[in-house]
Amino acid sequence: MSALIFWLLAICAGIGALAVVMSHDVMRLALGLGLVLLSTAGFFVLLGFGFLALAEVFVYAGGVLVLVLFAIMLVHRGEPGQPSLEVTHDPLILVGCVGVFALLLAVLRPVALQLQTSSGGSVDALGSVLLGDLLLPFELSGLLLLAALVAVVSVMGGDRR
Repeated sequence: MSALIFWLLAICAGIGALAVVMSHDVMRLALGLGLVLLSTAGFFVLLGFGFLALAEVFVYAGGVLVLVLFAIMLVHRGEPGQPSLEVTHDPLILVGCVGVFALLLAVLRPVALQLQTSSGGSVDALGSVLLGDLLLPFELSGLLLLAALVAVVSVMGGDRR
């Protein structure tokens, strides 16, 4: 049963990610991002990390998604006053995405390996893993995600006439 739930969550996350990448509409982009974030919370529930799932829903799906929506709607406006999103499939964007993914993988790999070897999925075990020797990689991944958000906002508002 857990394998079926995993694959359903994976399919939902993949559909949401494709909606984010391929969408020309801001609202569909935000809905796709929300689907990815909620699927991630589902993965946390499936792994037994209820606290992280709740934090994912409140902080990311509730806070960051609203912040991204406001940033996109306030920064980039089209001719009739509606928010516009221009999709340019530039190869450098793909290179940048692969680079960010590689950095996240390099930073979070030790955390994932230590989580696999730690006993149980309790909040105490997770806290000791994340706030122990691996606090610096955890904070660096948060800084990297913050830089990605700032880059998105600057790219969306960069071409003012």
